Amino acid sequence: MHVSRRIQPVLAALVAAALTFVLAVVVPFSPASRTDAAAQTLPGVVSGVDVAGHQRPGGRQIDWRTVAGPGGQRFAFVKASEGEGWKNEFYDEDARAAADAGMKVGAYHYARPAEDPVTQAQYFASVINAGPALSLPPVLDVEVDEGLSPQALIGWTQVFLSEVEQATGTKPMLYTYRYFWTERMANTNAFTGYPLWLAAYQNQAPRPVGGWDKLTFWQRSDSGRVPGMNTPVDMNVFNGSEADLSSFSAGNYAVGGGVLESFQVPESGELGILEQDNTALVVAILGLATGILGSPQVHDAAAKFGFNPEDADKIAANVKDLAAQGQLPVGDLRTMMLGDYSVGDLLILLANAQK
Repeated sequence: MHVSRRIQPVLAALVAAALTFVLAVVVPFSPASRTDAAAQTLPGVVSGVDVAGHQRPGGRQIDWRTVAGPGGQRFAFVKASEGEGWKNEFYDEDARAAADAGMKVGAYHYARPAEDPVTQAQYFASVINAGPALSLPPVLDVEVDEGLSPQALIGWTQVFLSEVEQATGTKPMLYTYRYFWTERMANTNAFTGYPLWLAAYQNQAPRPVGGWDKLTFWQRSDSGRVPGMNTPVDMNVFNGSEADLSSFSAGNYAVGGGVLESFQVPESGELGILEQDNTALVVAILGLATGILGSPQVHDAAAKFGFNPEDADKIAANVKDLAAQGQLPVGDLRTMMLGDYSVGDLLILLANAQK
């Protein structure tokens, strides 16, 4: 996901070939640095995508029948709304076309915690209630706190989810990533009654957070290449069989489990980079923030993790830009440095800092 209406949707090369993050300008990866590991449909799992407006550059349509056919994707989540009143202009078209192609389809809302949860929930519900029929639960995408304390954010989330369920008649699902839930939601276990969709860009499925006993969906990459798509796209895996997915779409949220717990992506070098402990890179970024170090030192730290020189340059440049704009999340970086977090966790944090 990781896309806000408040910035021009862009692909910033903060990762080696497997990942891209939406920042300030479109920065394509060098073809020589790419492999197919993050883009292939994985054997033995039910694969799907999630899309937003930036999958429609210039309004170009997604060929959903190709996505579902040669692309092998079985489900899709489409961004519907954000904040108190913004709607993805392509939502209805993409949700309907994906369903017509035989895919299970859901919708998600990008949370703006600085704004009212009831207003946002009612707006999200109005968009999906008026749109094409959905076969997957509505999703709250919560990735930024916008200044709320963990307790306040927990309360905000409870209000939003309750309001959506009441307005749609369907229990919603939560999308987040590990660092955010652990540190900004105090790793609360208050939401285990809702299915969990967790983002983590790595070779092996992550452990659940917040008291959940399993993931329901795992977003494993945001740079997949799928036939029928005009751009890189988020790749996801359902924790169950196709029969389980059908049962889940019928409202049996307890179904599934056991697939991701033992699953290993075919070894991918670029995902291996992101699985490393991020301490050395965080130290260099904090050094830049305090003026002790500069962009060359951030570049060198990124290069030591295995990023190619071009991508290391882009990481350093984007960190420098964040610092110059006063958007570098210094407090989060200090927390992350002391915790057990990966390079992938760090890059998701930096991507969200641009929003």
